[in-house]
Amino acid sequence: MRVFRSLALVVALSLLAAGCARAQSTVVVETLSEELEGGSGGLSVTPDGRIFVADFGQMLNGTGTPGTRVYLVEADGSSRVFAEGFQGASGNELGPDGVLYQSNIGGSFISKVYPDGRIEQWVSEGIQGPVGIATHLSGDLLVANCGNNTIRRVAMDGTSTEFSASELLACPNGITVDDSGNVYIANFRDGNVVRIATDGAASVLATLPGGNNGHLVYHDEQLFVVARGAHQVYTVSLTGQVELIAGSGAQGLDDGPGADATFSYPNDIGVSPDGRYLYVNDVADLSSTGVLLAPMVVRRIRIR
Repeated sequence: MRVFRSLALVVALSLLAAGCARAQSTVVVETLSEELEGGSGGLSVTPDGRIFVADFGQMLNGTGTPGTRVYLVEADGSSRVFAEGFQGASGNELGPDGVLYQSNIGGSFISKVYPDGRIEQWVSEGIQGPVGIATHLSGDLLVANCGNNTIRRVAMDGTSTEFSASELLACPNGITVDDSGNVYIANFRDGNVVRIATDGAASVLATLPGGNNGHLVYHDEQLFVVARGAHQVYTVSLTGQVELIAGSGAQGLDDGPGADATFSYPNDIGVSPDGRYLYVNDVADLSSTGVLLAPMVVRRIRIR
């Protein structure tokens, strides 16, 4: 009986390993777009699979000219300028009303961008160095203020109130919300992913390598997180388990299987409507040491 149990355990472990190998083999990275003039800012995916990509500007640390454009990249990789006239286009979010909400890190305000490309300056109260934007379950927007390490809540009428000022926030960069209303933040100045529960309590959910996170997105009961400083992309479970999806850890723009592909300071991340692909924006200039952000290119990661 003991022999049969041991044999059954070996078979089960073999099947599990084979399943993991098959899952890993489905991850493939490819370059989707041509080089886009401007620096890697925000990225969000529309319900029909198109991608908004924001131009942050050439450089970090307040040097260089703030980016002024948002591009629209089609599923086939073709692109065009969708709107122009921003002051450092950082994080963005396509709202339930069909309007693109765009952070202006250089001007400390949020813009509305209508489907025809028309821009309207919307909210500046309490907004300081804004980056990531996410839609709360209430329909309000949450804005990550890198400039003063806070999260701001903005109602659709433009009313702005403080949502969180946790000491765990270190230039909050990416922000996303799960199906229960818990909020997750990726810090730019360290590798932490911070969870803010529905009661407002903040805690470190996970720490990624590289000491410098980009953005993150919630999808299908897990988080997809960019470890910008490590040139990699990870999943983080809602209980804090971390797993590498793609990126060898070397800086580069090599396409191929997830474990072999390389990234160059990837920043934001989005999921295709069918859940098959992730999209990230990379720095195309491989001389970058993390300060130079331009030009940028959109990469696509097939995850199933």
